Amino acid sequence: MKFERNQPDNLKIFSLGGFGKVTQNMFVYELTTGQHGKDILLVDCGVGFPGEVGVEGDLLIPDPSYLFPFKDRIRGLVLTHGHEDHIGALPFILPKIGLDVPVYGSRLTAALAQEKLIEHNIRAKVRVVSTKQKLALGPFLLEFVYVTHSIPDTLNLAIQTPLGTVFHASDFKFDWTPPLGKHAQIGKIASIGNKGVLCLLSDCLRSEKAGYTLSEMVVEDSLEREIIDCPGKFLITTMSSNVSRWQQAANVCLRHGRKIALAGFSIEKMVEIASKLGYLKIPPQSLIKLNRIKRFPPAQVAVFVAGNQGQENSALSRIAAGTHRQVRIQPGDKVVFSADYIPGNEVSIHSLVDQLYRLGATVSYSDILDDLHVSGHASQAELALMINLVRPQFLVPIGGAFRHMKQYSLLAQRIGFKENQVVLLEGGESVELLANQTVRKGQPVRVKTNLVRGD
Repeated sequence: MKFERNQPDNLKIFSLGGFGKVTQNMFVYELTTGQHGKDILLVDCGVGFPGEVGVEGDLLIPDPSYLFPFKDRIRGLVLTHGHEDHIGALPFILPKIGLDVPVYGSRLTAALAQEKLIEHNIRAKVRVVSTKQKLALGPFLLEFVYVTHSIPDTLNLAIQTPLGTVFHASDFKFDWTPPLGKHAQIGKIASIGNKGVLCLLSDCLRSEKAGYTLSEMVVEDSLEREIIDCPGKFLITTMSSNVSRWQQAANVCLRHGRKIALAGFSIEKMVEIASKLGYLKIPPQSLIKLNRIKRFPPAQVAVFVAGNQGQENSALSRIAAGTHRQVRIQPGDKVVFSADYIPGNEVSIHSLVDQLYRLGATVSYSDILDDLHVSGHASQAELALMINLVRPQFLVPIGGAFRHMKQYSLLAQRIGFKENQVVLLEGGESVELLANQTVRKGQPVRVKTNLVRGD
């Protein structure tokens, strides 16, 4: 890596949530030129979860105060997909940086983000973008690339700047049999790579895992096995935003003649929005109100439940505590956890499992069954494929802890990159792309986490 000094034009990239984290995704692309001064593009606006740092509270959000002196230079905020760690901080941060900052996302992402703003009485519109368009935001020209992940409508970004193109590949995997049928735009990624890419920012969370991440499709067979062996009510919980998993669960429930009820505000909203946009298909006659489940034999009932991480006062926590007004666990009922643990939440989840067992339920979870969930993140073969498609000059791993970044660097070196072509960043460190096609570590930025109430 060449370290250049006194270079006036540069593109500085850093994370207000801090590098070395999986959550609180909020990236700043700060372009400084002698001709136009400073222009800023923001990518994602996500929350973290208190269990990560061992403090009480609901949500952790990046501190946006760095942006306050440059509010009039923010050209836009682009959301890559609809997971909470990428959109959840929007209602807390957008009012602080300016409601006039244009916000963009794919159809599903925009709908989910818009709902968050409405819930917080914030009057701002999230604009829909498609993979068929290019979007100019000041000096930034964006192309949108569809990729597979654990939520539909996930985008990667090709960000063209006067200093070169950056490919922003946040959460992705290459699922060759996606449940909802839409494949990643491999050809488009390769085409962008052919035009020349200076730097690839890439998901690295599963860089320790060899091969390919399993397809989402394998989970449906596991859910089929679980429901066949359930004489009572069938309760399933996963991330509320995991639309493809809810569709798979619905497919299984419908095949076995079960009515489906929803428990929890977040899952009710997700089903409403995803169904309206056509991403989730559950026949209306198969959905019942939660207060009607007692009218059916337990073997004919399924409940989709929010609270897979043991969140306080979630629907699942209240069911496990025996305080939920409409759902009571009885012997013969089964609860399936179809999600990974978020680091720091293991104690809460295990406590839930203990309580559910005490109430007489059968519980299926990842500590005893490894096929109830597959990751939405790329393993080594997919990470290498992305690198080879994009063919960047430099690499910056994102979305993982330092060990994940280090493994990503070793992977890159195995496929021909030099160690100094991979920039590993922590906390408020930044990377700068210069006009002479070189890269250096920039001045660090002070990053801070704020704790907010999620309600």
